[in-house]
Amino acid sequence: MDPHSQADFAIVEKRIRAVTTMLQNIGRHSLPSVDPKHVPSLLRHFANIITRDDISSSKEKKAISVTGAICHDGVNMKLQALIVTQNLYPSSPLSELKLEEVTQSHKSFQEIVNNRNGDVSLKEHVSDVWTALASFEDDQDSANLFALCRLIVGRCFHNLFTRIFLDQKTWDVHVAQKLCDWTPEANELSDTHWFDAPTWFGLISIPPDSFTRKGLRTRKQGPTDKQVMQLEFSSKTVQFWAWLLGRLIMLLESDATEAQRMKEKENMLGFKDAVARVSDQCLVLFRYIYWKADIVKTLLTKTTLASTFGKLPRNLEGSQNVYDWNESDDLSPQPSESVGQRVLRHLKAIVAWHTAVGTLCSPENSQFTRGKLTLGLLDVPHCGSEIATLDDIYEEYFKRYESDSEAHKAVVKSFMKPYLPQAFPGTIHAEATLMSLVSYFSASNRCHAAHDIPLPDEHVMALRNLLEPATINGAIALNKKCCLCCWNFRFQLSMVNGVRCKLPGSNGVIYPWSPPRVGVDLKVLLALEDNFWTELHTRVLEMSYSARNF
Repeated sequence: MDPHSQADFAIVEKRIRAVTTMLQNIGRHSLPSVDPKHVPSLLRHFANIITRDDISSSKEKKAISVTGAICHDGVNMKLQALIVTQNLYPSSPLSELKLEEVTQSHKSFQEIVNNRNGDVSLKEHVSDVWTALASFEDDQDSANLFALCRLIVGRCFHNLFTRIFLDQKTWDVHVAQKLCDWTPEANELSDTHWFDAPTWFGLISIPPDSFTRKGLRTRKQGPTDKQVMQLEFSSKTVQFWAWLLGRLIMLLESDATEAQRMKEKENMLGFKDAVARVSDQCLVLFRYIYWKADIVKTLLTKTTLASTFGKLPRNLEGSQNVYDWNESDDLSPQPSESVGQRVLRHLKAIVAWHTAVGTLCSPENSQFTRGKLTLGLLDVPHCGSEIATLDDIYEEYFKRYESDSEAHKAVVKSFMKPYLPQAFPGTIHAEATLMSLVSYFSASNRCHAAHDIPLPDEHVMALRNLLEPATINGAIALNKKCCLCCWNFRFQLSMVNGVRCKLPGSNGVIYPWSPPRVGVDLKVLLALEDNFWTELHTRVLEMSYSARNF
């Protein structure tokens, strides 16, 4: 590579790191984008089910993104995919890209689900999950489904625990309590509906007499020897259905709290038992939310129930005391989204792993889960902590935006100074790495640069084969939305290099962001950097306006 190009890349890279870090510390964000549903649902569910907690002893952060395609070879369905990790640990010993093939395990379904050991590598976790899906057999009492869900929850418990309590920590609203306390109006619903009692209704661990006291109305239908119990959904019973949803969430919260207590006491036997209860409660909640009667959606979007939650806030700008940045940011309101729709999205996020298991284990998807798997796992080294200095930022800013006086320059400098640390706190995001690799191997891209991180020769052909579907459909799946930086990076790749990638929407938030070092034309970075400087300048103007009107 041209050494001048290498040096220019390093300069722009450090400036992008600095400006994005400052923008996050300032609290700059945009409206989230609505999920365009361009990413195939099975690929999204696959990304969810293989996303697991980080291992505390690991030196590599296991946040992941997945690209790939489900193909038909003339006989069977097959999944061809590449999983990419992102590395948040500066002390990671990994110094170059590391590609491994993931194969199915030789263990049986029962061996996998009965060994709910959470301390396994990502590679082993993916292998276990795929093997369990491929050998899954639905049984009459759904025992295998419960067992598989318990395995998944045991390995993603921290992420699930975070989501369960996100409403209280991010919104300061206890959704479950609001549901239980709601007093509906007299005519909430215009019609009365009767639904056959679903199988999950008999799994609820609440005394049946509580149902009657809370207003449930039932009836028997059909011949005497084949009668079916039906449940009423109407203005007279709407309070019961809201209470039931609240009680299910409270039971889940109680079991999750107990599991966390067992984990902190290092009582692993107690932890596994509590996690099993968490998973079972979550499975019932999943079935209620996605029940074909659509009662949960109706409650939250077509009654006065949503008004009891008040105006749900988003994270306060510049706040450092946030429960979990990644999860909280995903709860930010989407354009034209009502409060009830936002609460429903929160509940669906809690049951996302069970949704993935239920979908991938369904009969209509058995051909996919039992098909051939070609899967690669790419670990990426840490990007380092180098960042542009304050003097670098001042020089570039005033080169772009002239100042009319030294006094104004001093004000701008004093505003910027607190927001730039001496070391870069971020990383290269997994989805950015994937987009850059898609760009590297895309026929429409002439940039095959690998800045300071050459692709090992033995990886090139394997990566080319794994990424072939993505260079055509460009679909990239995550277990949550991407950040605004990756969203804008996607746009610039399309504009400059003609490489089109599909992502599951953006949360509208800027994080400390470092560009990937493979397959990225410097023109892409310069265009992206312009966007970040515009954002920073806008914030400076807002500050100046506020100062003049103080």
